[in-house]
Amino acid sequence: MEYLKYKSNLFKIKENEFSLLDYLLIIVVIILMILGLLTLRSVVKDTSQQSRFIKQLVWDIVGIAAMIYIIFEKEARIKAYAKYLYAISVILLVLVLIFGKTVYGARRWIDIGAFDLQPSEIFKFAVVLMMATIFSQYHKTKALILSVMTLLPAGLIFLEPDLGMTLLMAFIWFSMLLASDVEKKYILVIIVLGLVSIPFAFFFLLEDYQRVRILALFNPEEHFQEGAYNVIMSRSVIANGGVYGTGYGLGTGTNMHIVPMQHTDFIFSAFAEQFGLIGSLILVGLYGIILLAGLLQIGRYKDDFWEFVVIGVSSIFAFHVFENVGMNLGILPVTGIPLPFISYGGTSTVVFSALIGLLIKARAVSKKARQVM
Repeated sequence: MEYLKYKSNLFKIKENEFSLLDYLLIIVVIILMILGLLTLRSVVKDTSQQSRFIKQLVWDIVGIAAMIYIIFEKEARIKAYAKYLYAISVILLVLVLIFGKTVYGARRWIDIGAFDLQPSEIFKFAVVLMMATIFSQYHKTKALILSVMTLLPAGLIFLEPDLGMTLLMAFIWFSMLLASDVEKKYILVIIVLGLVSIPFAFFFLLEDYQRVRILALFNPEEHFQEGAYNVIMSRSVIANGGVYGTGYGLGTGTNMHIVPMQHTDFIFSAFAEQFGLIGSLILVGLYGIILLAGLLQIGRYKDDFWEFVVIGVSSIFAFHVFENVGMNLGILPVTGIPLPFISYGGTSTVVFSALIGLLIKARAVSKKARQVM
């Protein structure tokens, strides 16, 4: 009886506890998933990879379940689990370097059997919770030192190598740092050190192919075969879509499969070709709803923890959308960053869904009548 009573209290929600915007967020996620499935189907049809459509459908369902779980989980448990999830994700980052599966020269996945687990995605989720805990419980210099220490395992992601995800971790940290009470003089020093270290990182830390991808941004024709082929083909396919698009399933470049990795990194090109500029603007607008839903309420969340969680979640979606669309258009370097809910991927889909769950949860606990706390 006690167990049943606990379960009842855990999932007891008043009918008026969700605002229209909370419902809208869930609808936006479902729409993005449907658009992702439609685009993925157009990419993999007539190929040997058609099973990816079913796999992605399963991951979308699992993602929705993860989102719902986060929404209804007790607030205290989410805060308490942060350090444990962080520790587990760091262990997984170590394990992937030892036992991980190598794909295209990068060791980023652990073969579980039925699926491939990407530890960096779990770390992305965990680091938001851990940073939120640090910046809400500690202040100024101590918060800065602890946050830097928390970010250090991102170096393991760089060793995989995964430049895009490493830059994302730095972006999450810096976004939350700007919102903290850390003295601005320290932030200014960090900015200066970051700018000064760019030449060193470019020549001594990056892999050859990573340097080529950056150079190809400025002179794609010269690096056509080495690092610019994907981008040039992507831009060609996007241009073919024009304003209104070719229509679903009628994209010439997509049907000819001329863009490598079009089911993941360059799936935006397939979407833009078929749905055109108008469809692309609508897609970006859907992501805009996610960002506005969180950021418009800054200053009105229950406590600092949830304020920082929302900033972290928002920074993740902003980075992913800006970088993925940018590299598809050839205005940003190729880094392998997926487009949320559109790109094919299991771990990333579940993590993106869980992040939306955190966003809705943050909005929910700010309401005094909430009973899921």
